[in-house]
Amino acid sequence: MPSKRILLFDGIRITAYKAADRDVKAESEFAPNPEGLAAFAAYLGEHRTSLFYLLADVAEESFQLEDIPYVHGRDRNALIARRLSQYFYGTPLSTAFSLGRASGGRRDEKMLFAALTRPDALAPWLDALRQSGSILVGVYSMTLVLATCAPPWLGGQEPVLLITLTTGGVRQSFFNQGKLYFSRLTPLATRSPIEIGRTSASESFKTYQYLVGQRHIEANSLLRAVILAPGEQQPVMQEYCRSSGQIIFEFIDLATIAQREKFTARADNLTTDTLLIHELAQKTPAQQFAPAAERRFYYLWQIRFALNAAAVIVLAGGLLLAAKTLFNVQTQRQEITAMQARTTLTTQRYNALLGSMPQASITTDNLRALMSRYEELQKRSPGLEPLLVHLSQALNDTPKVTLLGLDWKISPSLDKAPAGTQKVLSPPLDGAGDTAGNAGTTAWTVLTLQAQLPPGLNADLRAQKNLIDAFAARLQNPQTTVQILAMPFDVESGKALKSLAEADNEHSGLAPQFSLLIAHPL
Repeated sequence: MPSKRILLFDGIRITAYKAADRDVKAESEFAPNPEGLAAFAAYLGEHRTSLFYLLADVAEESFQLEDIPYVHGRDRNALIARRLSQYFYGTPLSTAFSLGRASGGRRDEKMLFAALTRPDALAPWLDALRQSGSILVGVYSMTLVLATCAPPWLGGQEPVLLITLTTGGVRQSFFNQGKLYFSRLTPLATRSPIEIGRTSASESFKTYQYLVGQRHIEANSLLRAVILAPGEQQPVMQEYCRSSGQIIFEFIDLATIAQREKFTARADNLTTDTLLIHELAQKTPAQQFAPAAERRFYYLWQIRFALNAAAVIVLAGGLLLAAKTLFNVQTQRQEITAMQARTTLTTQRYNALLGSMPQASITTDNLRALMSRYEELQKRSPGLEPLLVHLSQALNDTPKVTLLGLDWKISPSLDKAPAGTQKVLSPPLDGAGDTAGNAGTTAWTVLTLQAQLPPGLNADLRAQKNLIDAFAARLQNPQTTVQILAMPFDVESGKALKSLAEADNEHSGLAPQFSLLIAHPL
């Protein structure tokens, strides 16, 4: 950040101060003559990069209060400029304060218009600043600085009169609701403690009468007057500044305020001037008197500062991004190294495992191709689920048939049925039947089942035959071929006939059993 230098103008000469963080140091003093102006120009040339604040402490400062319509934007700016030109014609050093809006009616905005009414006294110094290309932040007055920093010192929102002793003399500043309404400066001849006390008391009563006349306070009301003075001057001032029925005097120690504002100047350098200079550098007021043309170099400095700040931010962001990218690259390199190590170790283990296995007559590529074909064949191979589901449904529909066993296989063709078997239905009881074989040209899923009938049907051969035929018919569908392989009784024509009594004696106690073949094409 550039250095801050305050040029204090007391109406005649300029004193240059350098403001640090917590101290103020006087550097030079310049008189309003050719030699002084030349020295001032040389001083400005030595500190071209500094920010200059011109602080005026003069009695030629005027204030006007007015309520204006509440408008915005360009209309407000034009209205304020017109009022300033009407009130302070002939001086470009003017400004305006907003004191808030009225609570009733049109809610007009109360404005305080202020100006330095003797611009000729500042013209040579402003010309020197302009010619040297110095960065002028603005033209300020002690009043503007007090309007910014004094309300917290006073406390409360009631009307109060602040009395300060500066280079120009005794200044009385009136505050109401924490805002400045009026200020006037009374010059001093000798600046002795007696003159300071006598002037403070007399000017306070004059200011009281003026405030009553302007209706800022009510007649016969008490006005609180706060005097900001060093501790050693207060006993003398208290002899003259005595409270009355109109004014109540209070004193604030200058050192206490300096400590509160973190101003660490030496005791011999602690004055109201240096305190306000410190406040101007640390808490620059929003309002100032200089026109835009006088602050042209300050505007250029603001643009340059903004561009430099943006460049620094971009550079910092780029550096952070580069650091993050570098960190990510380092992390990825470490991960790649670790993965390469794991890959090498896994490869070694795989090679060792392959070396420990017996050598096969087939190469690895051929084995891999063979396994791929096997997996594809497995995916295409049909299962027994459809045929088993069909069988289970038939068993549910024929509860008298009990399943004893199953045997299944995949056959490239359906073998010719053995003699004595039937394709669908069992042969008639006289033994006549079709023994034609079935030699299919497609693969078949063949299911052979062993089943039995209830023991109560031993003596009823026809009931056995009908039940087996019904079961076989239930299994038959367009996709399924059913063959009865064995019946619970002999039906072949070459067998000897037996009586029912002999058949009962032969199968007594045994449940009738039979076998079926169920085939489903793939």
